[in-house]
Amino acid sequence: MLSKRERTLIATVAMVISLLAGCSNDVANKVYDDNSKICKEYDTFGMDNSNEKVEQGVYKANLKISGDTTIWEYKSDKDFDLKVPYNLYVKSGKGKIVLISPDNKVTTLVEKSSKAGNGGKESMMLSIKKGNNRIKLVGYKKADMNVEIHLDKGNFKTNS
Repeated sequence: MLSKRERTLIATVAMVISLLAGCSNDVANKVYDDNSKICKEYDTFGMDNSNEKVEQGVYKANLKISGDTTIWEYKSDKDFDLKVPYNLYVKSGKGKIVLISPDNKVTTLVEKSSKAGNGGKESMMLSIKKGNNRIKLVGYKKADMNVEIHLDKGNFKTNS
């Protein structure tokens, strides 16, 4: 049988853990509209589900995310525009695909919510700049997203 002190300690630890878990999602959700956080080299996210794969220039993922995660990097020796086929389907929450240029400027390429229409294959234009360019997925309120991006330049990254 546990003493009153042990029960109090267990209850306190449980409360602290639940508060920290809740705060991590709040922090991750605050990233969604904050380009000063999105442009950082590191990612800030809470992920409930992640099924990602990369094969021959194609990134495919089904994920549930709050916050941002880097999925692509490319170091370019010149400026140019690149047309990129993609599909972004958001089942719940809000999600977007952003491009971060070498000067840390964040450009929203596409943004969708579960309330908006989710079409099939579409194309987006990337303005690649000389230097290190990155693409991040950004989710709000545990965005449940299916993503497919076709890029033959650079390197895709996964969290798996």
